[in-house]
Amino acid sequence: MPEPLSHSIIVTVRFGHSDLLQIAWHGHYVQWLEDARQSLGTAIGLGYEDLIRERFAAPIVDMSLKYKRPAKYGDKLLVTASMIWQQVPKLVHRYEVRRVGDNELLTTAETTQVLLHPDGNLALNFPPFLEELRKRWQSGQIKLTDKPTESWA
Repeated sequence: MPEPLSHSIIVTVRFGHSDLLQIAWHGHYVQWLEDARQSLGTAIGLGYEDLIRERFAAPIVDMSLKYKRPAKYGDKLLVTASMIWQQVPKLVHRYEVRRVGDNELLTTAETTQVLLHPDGNLALNFPPFLEELRKRWQSGQIKLTDKPTESWA
């Protein structure tokens, strides 16, 4: 089983992300996770544009988040998405949200996405474009930078 494919983004907790106590509202984490997942997908050829071109949908069917410590207004966050190898046609990502500076782990999460054909039916096999990505992943041909991407979120 190959190692996970990981990519990180940097998010700054804006005033509009926080409450009166300057704590980031929990719902914003979901957007930050999606931004990290999309950045990873784009880096490996599995971004939204790729799914649209291949005429597949990948809805999230399961999500779990564990909030360990609060993010606060002004914090810079390192949000890392890691795609986990699967034997069946689904996409599983694990996430970590850490505060830049002290590297404190604030949140962990996991999402599961299934693959749907254009007619809405569940894909029972990996589609050819994803099978090709899996071959490159398994052979170690996918190289990702360790440098995080700045998020506009």
